[in-house]
Amino acid sequence: MKKMRNTWKTSMAVAALGLLCGCSSFDREWARAAKLPPLESDPMGVWTGTWQNTNNTHGGALRALLVRTSATNYTATFHATWGKHSGTFSTRLVGPRKGNELEFSGSKRLLFVRIRNVGTVNPTNFVSTYESRFDNGTFTLSRPR
Repeated sequence: MKKMRNTWKTSMAVAALGLLCGCSSFDREWARAAKLPPLESDPMGVWTGTWQNTNNTHGGALRALLVRTSATNYTATFHATWGKHSGTFSTRLVGPRKGNELEFSGSKRLLFVRIRNVGTVNPTNFVSTYESRFDNGTFTLSRPR
């Protein structure tokens, strides 16, 4: 039993360190990308805004970094805050391009919950709805000033 408890404590410490490193890695990448001017024809780059659940009052600040991986695929890395907590996760956004706008959908499994999102992103606006087993809501982002 004691060995199991120590293994659990070690696993939790490693997981916490991984989350801390992930956040600082996101902060570095986001700051580096924020120094570049946004492209007029592509939504790649940095975004700031908020997330808000529609089924309860939870919400908070949200930052995102979009990286294009092909003509119709992007990787979005989100950093969300809630209360005194924060977390970072990445997901693929895939969908058809219509001019400068991408109509995307994506899905990401976080621990025991799958989060699905759909939305649109263009060079100036990034709006998405999300849903999971527990929460539904919106991401609303724009380019930082």
